[in-house]
Amino acid sequence: MPEAASSESTRTVVRLPLEPGSCATVRAFVTTVLCGWGMPDDLVRDAVLVANELVANAVEHGAGPVWFGLSRDRTGIRLETGDGGAERPRLRSTGPADERHRGLVIVAALSTDWGTEYGPDGKVVWTQMSA
Repeated sequence: MPEAASSESTRTVVRLPLEPGSCATVRAFVTTVLCGWGMPDDLVRDAVLVANELVANAVEHGAGPVWFGLSRDRTGIRLETGDGGAERPRLRSTGPADERHRGLVIVAALSTDWGTEYGPDGKVVWTQMSA
């Protein structure tokens, strides 16, 4: 599992409790870090939404502990959410009246790429977003 880092570096991580309130924590975290990095407002807005969906999925479908990581490079940012669960994330078909199960659809729509990696401590769902 990644170690905590300063938000001044090009990679930063926050550990989160396995509870719904973690979504508000990660939204504030992403806003603070990306604004501090001087990222464009539209990227900050989209990244906050993607981070919220990743953490909401980890809280609802994963197992503790949960962590969220954010890194940047010349082309954009990478968001990662790790949890101790092994359940495979999946895109679900939704209709206009559906109020749930849109998280990964939103992640896929706002990202240049996304995927899942598995290890002995669980899984990491990651996404790349262009700057």
